[in-house]
Amino acid sequence: MKHALVTGAPGFLGAHIVRTLVEQGVRVRAWGRPGEPRDNLAGLEVEVIEGDVRDPDFAREAVDGVDTVFHAAAVYESWAPDPTLMYDVNMRGTFNVLEASRRAGARVVYTASIVSLGRPPEGALGDEDTAYEAWDLDFPYSRSKYHSRCLAEDFAAWGLDVRIVCPGYVMGPGDRTPTPSGQLLIALAKGRAPGYTAGGVAYVDVRDAARGHVAAAERGQPGRRYVMSAENLDNRTLLQLVSRATERRGWAVKLPGPVVKSLAGVMQRVAVSRGQRPDLPVVMLEYGMRNCFYDNRRARQELGMKFRPFEETVSDSLQWFRDAGML
Repeated sequence: MKHALVTGAPGFLGAHIVRTLVEQGVRVRAWGRPGEPRDNLAGLEVEVIEGDVRDPDFAREAVDGVDTVFHAAAVYESWAPDPTLMYDVNMRGTFNVLEASRRAGARVVYTASIVSLGRPPEGALGDEDTAYEAWDLDFPYSRSKYHSRCLAEDFAAWGLDVRIVCPGYVMGPGDRTPTPSGQLLIALAKGRAPGYTAGGVAYVDVRDAARGHVAAAERGQPGRRYVMSAENLDNRTLLQLVSRATERRGWAVKLPGPVVKSLAGVMQRVAVSRGQRPDLPVVMLEYGMRNCFYDNRRARQELGMKFRPFEETVSDSLQWFRDAGML
């Protein structure tokens, strides 16, 4: 790999992929949205281009001359009053980037998500082959990433070299927006959680997720999925990690699911009425009210991945939010 294109490059995960590539001596073309802030790319010697992934002509120009494409661009929102843009960018944009890559003969590492996979049965670990089944939830991000992952796999079946990375819930330093995952962490650090409920999800440090993308390009197999998660944490454990990192006593009260859903619904309506994004949208809560835990064995064995302790991720994230004046 000598010359790589990264879509969504100024974003949280995209910028860490760019940084990882630059550190390895790879020439990088960083693709962002028109007018998108470039703070995350400051100090990096990269070629920056601006365009819309929904523009197929621009996609063809963007991939010209590169040997590897990291397609990380996506609309990541856990709640949206109108998810049209999310579906448009995550699906049509993915098609455009994949088709341009096919024409250019470039290898692709596609960023899916752990929520593009199915939730495992209670008491079991999910993996790359767990079939999607979250149709009971009105979760546009999850559905759009499932459909766009299927697009990537269709291109792989047609002969395009596509490796698919499914990160867990990504947290870490540099989350400027912040993403819904970072917003949740900030809310927990501010003591906005009245307690916790049953369930939990798989998490990964953004720095490890970025390394995992590069490892997939270097050692992955075409058409293969890789779960990129560090630790499976139940909701109580996450709250305890945040409490230790903030040196404050956290709530340790387990609340019934219906009570938490009602509280989250009220908080969501209040946030929306104020023109704000909810800290914990009801659908994101519902998704994590069962143990959505996954096995990262394939990434460890085939890609050689090692993951830092997630307590370190929480601590580094919160320190970054403090330094950035967000906490």
